[in-house]
Amino acid sequence: MSEGTTRAVLAAFAGNLAIAITKAIAAYVTGSGALVAETAHSIADSVNQILLYVGIRRSVQPPTERHPLGHGKERYFWALIVALFLFFGGGIFSMYEAYERLTRPQELGAVWVGFVVLGLSMIFETFSLSVAVREVRHAAREEGVPVRRFLQQLRDPALRTVLYEDSAALAGLLAAIVGLGLTVLTNDHRFDALASAVIGAILIYVAYQLAWSARGLIVGEAPPEEVVEKLRAAIASEPGIEKIIDLRAVQMGTKQLLVLARVSVRDNIPAGQAERLLARLRGRLQREHPEVMDSYVELNPS
Repeated sequence: MSEGTTRAVLAAFAGNLAIAITKAIAAYVTGSGALVAETAHSIADSVNQILLYVGIRRSVQPPTERHPLGHGKERYFWALIVALFLFFGGGIFSMYEAYERLTRPQELGAVWVGFVVLGLSMIFETFSLSVAVREVRHAAREEGVPVRRFLQQLRDPALRTVLYEDSAALAGLLAAIVGLGLTVLTNDHRFDALASAVIGAILIYVAYQLAWSARGLIVGEAPPEEVVEKLRAAIASEPGIEKIIDLRAVQMGTKQLLVLARVSVRDNIPAGQAERLLARLRGRLQREHPEVMDSYVELNPS
């Protein structure tokens, strides 16, 4: 999963960097506000891929004395930084650019350059999105669940961010093409400014969705219900366990779970047998569910 996410992030970075350079040239040549907004969008996306890559690399570091539960939540922190950067570096800037173009209209020049660049950008963004979609389908097959269901329970903020950003990029490019086209047809520069505002609104919405998702994971979310039920079944089937009193699982990383359980056993069980039961149960959880990074089980007499 991490390797697939890394591929998607690197592909998105390469595509966004190339797109940002070509858009910047086209924005300078044409003077289009929509292209300026799209340039800011692509620059923000390029920086975001670097931040996501940092989060991926840091999240796989082993536990330390200072971080005994590992660094899995690093991905969530950097995903939040990405959302903030996308909000201010992309969304707010595009809105400001729309205001500037409405209050100070500029004559457009060499519009054909803008259309060529926007068309090429759509090709690059489609390629980047196809890589992310391919990784999602591959991961869904490994999990044995439909793609739609996999997306609903996706806990990888890096892959989610690439999907959202590439989808937003295609929507923004479409808005820029429409705005630029209407400006040429009507000679009304407000359409160009409006396209910039639409791009800003798209980026602000995507930033909000990413930030809200990262917030839930940073605070600490439970895994999908079916995962909890599988953990419950594994614990309940262990010989010696009479009843599960309480079971909680917390997402500590993309593929990292912390399991906390309180179970009842018969009150006359010897201490040595209880210790072996705990060791056997912890080993079983990690063997049957590799995503369980650690588990803490409390034995209560029935």
